[in-house]
Amino acid sequence: MKLLDIPSYLRDTVLRLFPHRAPTGVVRIGSPGRDAPVLLTGNFTLTVRRARRALDGVDAWLLVADSRGINVWCGAGGGHLTHHDVISAIRTSGIDDLIDHRQLILPQLAATGVERRPIEQATGWQTRWGPARIEDLPAVLARGGSVHGRERRMRFPLWERLDMAAMWSLPMTLIGAPIFGVIGGWQVGLATAALMGLTVPAIFAGLPRLRVTGGGRWLTYAMFAAVGSVVGAGALVLLGAFSPARLTVVAIASVVAMVVLSVDLAGSTPMYPSSVNASVAGVPGIRLDVDRCTGAADCVQVCPWDVLHLTGNPPRAEIADADACIACGACVVQCPEDALYFAFPDGRVVTPATVRSTRLNMLGQRTVEVSPAASTREPHGGPV
Repeated sequence: MKLLDIPSYLRDTVLRLFPHRAPTGVVRIGSPGRDAPVLLTGNFTLTVRRARRALDGVDAWLLVADSRGINVWCGAGGGHLTHHDVISAIRTSGIDDLIDHRQLILPQLAATGVERRPIEQATGWQTRWGPARIEDLPAVLARGGSVHGRERRMRFPLWERLDMAAMWSLPMTLIGAPIFGVIGGWQVGLATAALMGLTVPAIFAGLPRLRVTGGGRWLTYAMFAAVGSVVGAGALVLLGAFSPARLTVVAIASVVAMVVLSVDLAGSTPMYPSSVNASVAGVPGIRLDVDRCTGAADCVQVCPWDVLHLTGNPPRAEIADADACIACGACVVQCPEDALYFAFPDGRVVTPATVRSTRLNMLGQRTVEVSPAASTREPHGGPV
């Protein structure tokens, strides 16, 4: 990373909660020729920046589609990046004039909202899925585009968990510290900043060992509310401002911080279903209609948590680890036979047509309308 890029990189990292648009179009990576691979991404500034860094030393064309300044996974899951945006990027970017082939590598995490077949039908381009993480792209390209099974599985390393912690803790600190500082004095404001700046990263660092889903998450948040109170008390002691009244305000600040974090820490990670969605309607489970499955393997290629496997002769999909499913919907969207769908604990069903034609809003509900689904069949009941 160049020294001059560090401020922009830090800005994009800390403010990643908010959309930030990079220019769309074609970006040259290295010195690509007419046979160089073409890779798609969204126009979230941080994503483009990290893609360029990960592909250092690779010659490729990076096709940046309009994802409304949101990262690929959230953009696809929220209806901000669809196959229509990919089709538009191909048609308007001039990429056709730069290459001789018509092959596009799509980011695996876009599978929640980008359908391959409409792209191929509308543009004549062939598409395939890349790996789940950007840093695996050079190895995949060196193998001619072949993606190994372990590269399909999502990872959430410590450095990225701390990135997400910064996304949460900075706005909380900028808002919370002044408020509690007004209530209890500037020393309380500093103590609030200290507890938020330490306890939030500690929770993210502890994933996945800490429970942040289900009823057990409240024990985690209660424990860290207590830890935050201790951190705040320590800050007050160091400032020479400790008193029972100030400690009470700091303890309240710590509890408020954990309440805010509990709203949907799980949903801001790639590891768990949204807590908000679960609280509204329960966690939907993935279901497979074995009679429809033809073994196309699209579902296996796009699942980020190895939930689905191919078995048998001829091969057919099976749900190998239902508990690992985060209900992202990628497998449902990509299955050409509508063999996969969601079912809620109360028996309600979310059909493939509904999953394709809607996306999740900020409350985890399917109210964001997109284009009509490629398939209108609803063999498992009406839409939810």
